[in-house]
Amino acid sequence: MAKHEAEETKRNGSKKAAQPRAKRSSSAGQRKSTASTAHTHSNDAPPKAEQAASPKLKEAQQEDAPSTPTTGLDAAASAIGRTLGRTVAAVADKLPWKGSSDGLTLLEEDHRRLESLLAQTAETSEEDVDTRRALIGRIAEELTTHEMMEEKVLYPALKSHSEAKDIVLEGYQEHHVADLVMKELQELPPSDERWGAKLKVLKENLEHHIEEEEGDMFKTARSILSPQQLEEIGAKMQAMKERVDREPRERT
Repeated sequence: MAKHEAEETKRNGSKKAAQPRAKRSSSAGQRKSTASTAHTHSNDAPPKAEQAASPKLKEAQQEDAPSTPTTGLDAAASAIGRTLGRTVAAVADKLPWKGSSDGLTLLEEDHRRLESLLAQTAETSEEDVDTRRALIGRIAEELTTHEMMEEKVLYPALKSHSEAKDIVLEGYQEHHVADLVMKELQELPPSDERWGAKLKVLKENLEHHIEEEEGDMFKTARSILSPQQLEEIGAKMQAMKERVDREPRERT
């Protein structure tokens, strides 16, 4: 009997000893599972430094990104604007006397073209037959139209004023001399040794004529004619030039 009670007491003691070990094992497992879960969440979340830098990084990337039109309409409007600007510039370059304000300004622009053509022609030699012929033909056309605008529009407007009468009469005579030399140049073969000498006389005559016109004549004209009168003279000159430019095409 005593032996049986001793064995029962021993078994009960073993069970009590096993229960703390099971509880400790279960607690350890729970701590391990919690640590594993925490580690997993730690891997999923970005570092705090990255979280702080992320908004700044996005802002910098947005600033570096190329700007583009917000809509297709913006892109189309931008393209149309560029095309229109180029078209207007191209047309403006071809308009006669672009930027001119009055008749005297138009004549000054004519003078610059004649000076340029005369300088180009003076650089040619007897071997440049075709070039000489083409250039002198261009000078003759420019000079004829220029003289006509002066003699039919500007000179009559000035001649009625006593202070401009002598200057105008001198202008007529200088035109006459230039026309005579031009006629001889056109009739003379460009390879002729006299051609260069006649061109020099024409060039010097026209340069003197231009200097006197832009000096005494134009200064007098601005003193006796109003800005409105000068603009009206310019409009008449422009209409005359456009009519002369159309005539060859109308005859063909």
